[in-house]
Amino acid sequence: MTHRAIRQDLRRLASCLGEDGGRSPRRAAALWRYATALLAQVRVHDEGEVDILWPVAAAAAGQAVDIAPLTDLRLAVTAALAQAGQALGAVRAGNGAPAGLQAALRLLYDLLDEHIADEEQQMFPVIRRYLRADAYRWCEKQMQRHAPLPDRRFAPPWLARHAQPGELTRLWDTCIWPDRILLACSGRRPTRKEEKK
Repeated sequence: MTHRAIRQDLRRLASCLGEDGGRSPRRAAALWRYATALLAQVRVHDEGEVDILWPVAAAAAGQAVDIAPLTDLRLAVTAALAQAGQALGAVRAGNGAPAGLQAALRLLYDLLDEHIADEEQQMFPVIRRYLRADAYRWCEKQMQRHAPLPDRRFAPPWLARHAQPGELTRLWDTCIWPDRILLACSGRRPTRKEEKK
């Protein structure tokens, strides 16, 4: 769900930057706030995987997995994320052009798209095969707890917006209690109809 949300929103954000150059200051401010929150969410997710999930999965799988190739591509993603953050800061300060931010977001999207595809192909089968469900849930909780509060306020409603049928219940079940409150306040608590799907 997170990977889908990242891909869709980076594409959508780059597309919004290519629209009307005469956007109102209010709309521009909202766009910059959203871009800031989205880039922070990408960083938090990336750090959580690398610092928490991957080491636990690699320890469980032993020789069955080599995370070095994923780590190499992750360094390029980290650099592109920093570049996008700098471009966003320049645009917000009036020292950069939206086209520069749009190019940085497209580069970040391309690298993340490759990274996510590799991760889903290489790590997901390893996680499913070697990582016990309780260990995976522990990783999820640790990733949520280590996220800064502003990112935790953004994540639950953001993920809920991208949830497909049946995923909202899983999101609700895996949230730590402060995030459940945020999810409920967003109006996206799973309904009985969604729980049945």
